[in-house]
Amino acid sequence: MRRAPFLLLTLLLTACGGGGGGGGTSTEPPPPPPPPTAGIVFTPQSAPAANSLYFASGAASTASTLVLELRANQVTDLYGVAFDLTYPATQLQYVRITAGPLLGNGAVQAAVSSPGTLIIGGTHLGTTPGSNGSGVVLTIEFSAVASGSGSFALSRNSGLDSAGRAIPGLTWLAGSVTVTK
Repeated sequence: MRRAPFLLLTLLLTACGGGGGGGGTSTEPPPPPPPPTAGIVFTPQSAPAANSLYFASGAASTASTLVLELRANQVTDLYGVAFDLTYPATQLQYVRITAGPLLGNGAVQAAVSSPGTLIIGGTHLGTTPGSNGSGVVLTIEFSAVASGSGSFALSRNSGLDSAGRAIPGLTWLAGSVTVTK
């Protein structure tokens, strides 16, 4: 009978692995984490409502280029726009501006007023009606210069109809950006 507890104890220790294993200690450090993937992520301020102008990342954006589109959402008789755009100049550098399909054969211009601030204007040309509906008004191209995050801000916003009057109730939405280099 005395053998039964001893045999049971031996079986339990064997089943538990006997406390061995573990292996030796490694002197090599673990591998470093992979570097972050380069890219530019634009985050809109909010979803656009009807009768608004808002920024969105264009399909031509890449890991080193942000193509920022000023889009219209359900506008009526939009003939021209003028506004100041502040952007994070420590992360992005202004490259160029182009007219979008909503301006038809229109013209756009941007001037750097100070580092990180553009004065922008875009308009149809001649005696043509303003645009109705939704679409891209203009695109602004930026190149990535450094990693970091920042916000876009709009000021002195004007949206004009074909008679040169301010479009009533027009809302403007900007956004923010994160750059990883």
